[in-house]
Amino acid sequence: MNKKIRVLHIITRLAGGGADENTIYTVQELNKKRYRVDLMTGIENLDIMIDNLKLNEDSKLYVIDKMVRNVSPLKDILALNQIYKIIKMNNYDIVHTHIAKAGVLGRTAAKLAAVPHIIHSLHGITFPKTIHPFKRIFYLLVERFCALYTDYFLAVGDDIKEKYIKAKVGKPNQYRVIYSGMDLDKFIRAANYEQKMINKIKDEFSIDHDKLIIGCVAALEKRKGHQYLFKVFKRLKEKHDNIMLLVVGRGERKEYLSNLANELGLTKDIVFTGYRNNIENIFAVIDIKVLTSFWEGLPRVLIQAAAMKIPIVSFAVEGVSEIVKDGKNGYIIDIYDTKDFYEKLSALIKDPNLRKIMGENQVFDIKEKWSYQQMVKKIDHFYRQLL
Repeated sequence: MNKKIRVLHIITRLAGGGADENTIYTVQELNKKRYRVDLMTGIENLDIMIDNLKLNEDSKLYVIDKMVRNVSPLKDILALNQIYKIIKMNNYDIVHTHIAKAGVLGRTAAKLAAVPHIIHSLHGITFPKTIHPFKRIFYLLVERFCALYTDYFLAVGDDIKEKYIKAKVGKPNQYRVIYSGMDLDKFIRAANYEQKMINKIKDEFSIDHDKLIIGCVAALEKRKGHQYLFKVFKRLKEKHDNIMLLVVGRGERKEYLSNLANELGLTKDIVFTGYRNNIENIFAVIDIKVLTSFWEGLPRVLIQAAAMKIPIVSFAVEGVSEIVKDGKNGYIIDIYDTKDFYEKLSALIKDPNLRKIMGENQVFDIKEKWSYQQMVKKIDHFYRQLL
């Protein structure tokens, strides 16, 4: 019997985001006869996804208690040592890292441990133009340095790949694109819910059945730009009384956003749902999907909205143009342009026929491009090419 290929996936935290789901699908779905796949993560937010984590019987979960999201020199050094020891002990063939902190610490530890193949997945850009220039330069230099001992980058979309190459992070021949994968079947099923089911979901949040719902599904973090959406929504309420805003997600900005909603007099018009496992049920009641992020990698929530035939209005961040064709299945707005954001949302709110046409305008084969089955199949093929 051939020896199994030993793979370690390292991610900064399991916080319920797209990178986390991608990583878990890969760890769980790779061929059990061919691979032994371990997972390593930091301790932050571990409670969110741990109950749904079902590793193969010969796989291990390593929790690095010193690996945290923010820069912390002492903890980072201790985490690097912890990671190095585990990698050295297990003699991995491949170390595959995800997200910025795990990418830096994991790749460095793998290099020190002489791992044959070091791979880093790009789920988002770490040096966006919307952060402080000093931070941007620092993160960019770190990425360039780590690229020196990275064998390959796997980008979740073409847009992020091109931005990294343009920023001179590594060489073009180090890059491959494997699109972000997800379980799209449940969203396609939810798109066909009967009205009775939709009303039941609305009842859960005490939303009138006849309300038009604008939905924002995003972690409650500063980079998601909720404050811009709230201010636009305030103006929309003055013109369109029959609308509600559904804010889905959890994060450190919850208190700030709750206070902002109160200051704007929108407490009764904005519903905070918190983190939801059955996110397809939330999408089932949304009439217009919005995204006001300052940077992304490939916004999976927009793919999910497209799968459910929901028109989209989004800031022009990384990956959006791969999902939204402006004027066909949604609108792409310049970042911070709240005037245009207001006008496009207002047009969709007052015209149900426009919403229907845009929702029906499928501009890509969703399942062929973004299903998790396709993603895992391509990662498996890539690994076998390496070895």
